[in-house]
Parts: sequence; structure tokens; C-alpha cells
Amino acid sequence: DALLTFYNGLSPASIRTFRPLGDQTSLPVCQAIVADQWIDHGSRFDVVAWHGTTMVGWAFLFRLDGDKPELGLGVADAFQGQGVGGALLDHVLDWARQQAMPKVYLIVVTDNHRAIKLYQSRGFVVYDEQFDEKDQLTYLHMVASL
Repeated sequence: DALLTFYNGLSPASIRTFRPLGDQTSLPVCQAIVADQWIDHGSRFDVVAWHGTTMVGWAFLFRLDGDKPELGLGVADAFQGQGVGGALLDHVLDWARQQAMPKVYLIVVTDNHRAIKLYQSRGFVVYDEQFDEKDQLTYLHMVASL
């Protein structure tokens, strides 16, 4: 329920830059994510930020069973710019280092300047750029060597 409320509570601007579950999600999709985290620790790692009983941030690494683990990071609108994203990112990257992952990858919308600055401050560099015909957005592909 907390993931559903968090995700569906994001503004259209936030969803535009962070939409691993589409424009909105459903309870069964959220339940599957939580179940995957509890059952199969080999393919993903999730961490959340809370303010009291309210979920205010979500970071995750997925495709851990492949050669390009990918990072996702989202923060509730009211908590953006307050260090929540940086704290989540640091936690996920520390975990990745403990797992001896050589690199972590991500994709970010080119006009999401705040996120790009955050990622660059943690060692991510751009290695590709892609225009998506479907959503008409340009994305940067970034990687951090751990």
C-alpha cells in the first residue's frame, strides 16, 4: 500500500522523469515488487525512505543477475531537494560496493538537471544519449565505476 500511495502520489512532472511502473501503478504490481524483494534477492535490491509512516523515496537496483545492474531513484515531490535522493543513492551504491559490483548503470531524462547533478556528484558519467520515439524524450545513459 505504501509503494502504491507513493508512486501514484507523484506529480505528472515527477512521473515524467521517474516511471519504472508507467504513469500509474496498481496494488498487484506493487505487491509483486515487494514479493520479489523478499523471495528473490538475486535480481534486485530495493530501499525506501520514510517520513513517519509515509513512504517518501524509493531507490532500487535491478537486473542484478545480468552484467548491467540498473539504478532507479524517485523522491516524493514535497521532499525533493532535501537530501532524500542523495541518502538513498548513497545507500544503494554502498550496498553495490559491498556486493563487489564493478559498475552501476542508469538512464535519466536529459532535462532532469537536478538528478544529473546528483548522479555526477557520485561518480556517474554519460556514455550514451538516446531519443525515445514513443515518449518523445531524450535520455542520457550513465555509468559509475565502483
